[in-house]
Amino acid sequence: MVPSFSQPATYGPDTIADMYGAKVVLNDVRDMYTKARLDQSPLEAETWTKEESAPYPPAVRLAQAAMYATGERTGLGLYGLTVILAAAFLAASAWYFLQTRWYLFPLLYLNFGFFADRFVYVQDGSYLVMLAVVMGALLLARRGRQPAAALLMAAATTMKLLPLYYARYVPRMRRATAWSYAGILIAGLVLPYSVWNDYLGIYTFATERKGNDWLDIAGALLLAGSVTAFLSFVEKRSDFNEEDRIGWSLVPFALFAGLLANSGRHLLIALIVPDRRAGRNLAAAAALGLHSLFPNVVRIGAITYVATAVLLGVLIYRLQHASRSA
Repeated sequence: MVPSFSQPATYGPDTIADMYGAKVVLNDVRDMYTKARLDQSPLEAETWTKEESAPYPPAVRLAQAAMYATGERTGLGLYGLTVILAAAFLAASAWYFLQTRWYLFPLLYLNFGFFADRFVYVQDGSYLVMLAVVMGALLLARRGRQPAAALLMAAATTMKLLPLYYARYVPRMRRATAWSYAGILIAGLVLPYSVWNDYLGIYTFATERKGNDWLDIAGALLLAGSVTAFLSFVEKRSDFNEEDRIGWSLVPFALFAGLLANSGRHLLIALIVPDRRAGRNLAAAAALGLHSLFPNVVRIGAITYVATAVLLGVLIYRLQHASRSA
């Protein structure tokens, strides 16, 4: 028997929403986005509306439904399994850092309070599911298994759109891998439109909730697009390998999402994926460090801009290094 994992009453507000979303799927998978056939509990209704609860693609919803069912059988609950998933991601990150640059792990998690808040208190469960898949892809790439890593990146993209930039590497894949990658994206992101009513609402939910107008969207596109173009420019002139491509592929969409939400958490989630060359992890550590030292000056929204400035410095350094090596 596995002992019960106690979820404190005020902990896991995101998990409370995810629990309702999981129960909706287990009750009737056809009701995944309409959420009409299952009422919320008083706690669920008090924490999130039905619309706000689990606005994720089907891959995440199905994964969390499986986690919820497993948690109910084992006594761990969805909250407990999400904590275990966070611990597994940290353990895999620690192993990777030991193989590359060990000092990045304590540097990155020196501000453990922020990640404890996101992964234990609030619980970014959907991001943790995606991070686990991306971490699997990174470990496979390190072992030289690029085709399998590419397919895991496709699966991660169907969970959260952060790795969407990785799709630009389809032309360099083997034909079978490229078709499989495209098939996974179509099955996970396009076909659901013909299966579930209100599916497209998850892609407008965040913008409507934040009240973004066309100027906000245009500004975010301009900055994120400029950084993405520079990243592509540097990559073509530098010695990026598959591990680099996996890690950097999360940055463009994470930056765009962070700018729209005026929150640093989206970009930070992307930047905690281990970097064998240190740059992305240093950007996360610098932004979080400044936020911790000067919370009234470097607020959570400003983390995005601080981290972006450091990332640009990293890319400029990579470009100069490539020029000197040429």
